[in-house]
Amino acid sequence: MYRTRYRTAIMAESFAISPLGSINVEFLPVRWKNSFLALRTGFGFLPGGKSVGTGPAANGAGISIPTSVTYNYLINNLRRGINKRVAVRCQSAPSKIASEWFIEMGAGFTPIAYKGTETRSYSFGIFGLRQQVIFDIPPHPRVVFLRVNFTPSYSFGKYELRGGLGLGVSL
Repeated sequence: MYRTRYRTAIMAESFAISPLGSINVEFLPVRWKNSFLALRTGFGFLPGGKSVGTGPAANGAGISIPTSVTYNYLINNLRRGINKRVAVRCQSAPSKIASEWFIEMGAGFTPIAYKGTETRSYSFGIFGLRQQVIFDIPPHPRVVFLRVNFTPSYSFGKYELRGGLGLGVSL
């Protein structure tokens, strides 16, 4: 069983399903004993190279809206560590700072819009590793997490191999 039980988080992501970077909100609608389902959506900005007129998007800049669904499964057993601490050191309370590791699998979709051109869209597979660190310090415990992903994508009839990073904190 994992300890990092939060419902919403905010995260910054680079590459992965966001072409350069994005700010995302994550929501965990379903949590099981050893796993959880995560829904993520956000907003990203993309610089452009050519001029497309006047105004704030004159340099051809675009926006992206990365969206994903992932299933995260716990791969380290914190209960074993707590039982070991109790048996060996006679400490009954869990530690104030704990780390948990999850395997992450899922899918994502990102539409990208540039001013004056057609909207592009990318479909992604998501395979990764996620570390969550709980800081169980009153009044509100916080969870900080780091994600490392391998994200193969498909767009315009071709496949690309990609990867990315994400850093977030629970709300």
